[in-house]
Amino acid sequence: MIEYDHDTANQHCVCKSDKLLTTVHIEKEVGGYRFFYIRYEKGQVPNQLSGRYTTISAAQRDLERYLRGQPVSKMKRVKERADEREKQRNGSKSESESS
Repeated sequence: MIEYDHDTANQHCVCKSDKLLTTVHIEKEVGGYRFFYIRYEKGQVPNQLSGRYTTISAAQRDLERYLRGQPVSKMKRVKERADEREKQRNGSKSESESS
């Protein structure tokens, strides 16, 4: 699932996906050109998404198509496991303290 936060005044879109740890930005090219590009907040953009797009919706469509075929990113899985271990440690700690 992808959540979009549009800023139509600045022609910018922030995308958050449940498959990626980082957020994805769709921005207008520097220099006033009419093309848009996809930028990851952290890391590099995959080659399949590194092109130029004429509209934000075209970039969103390609992003959705790309993410549909991808598994959850390795970094996201690692973070979720670490968070789960932290919850278990904190949960078992508070239970033993209350006894």
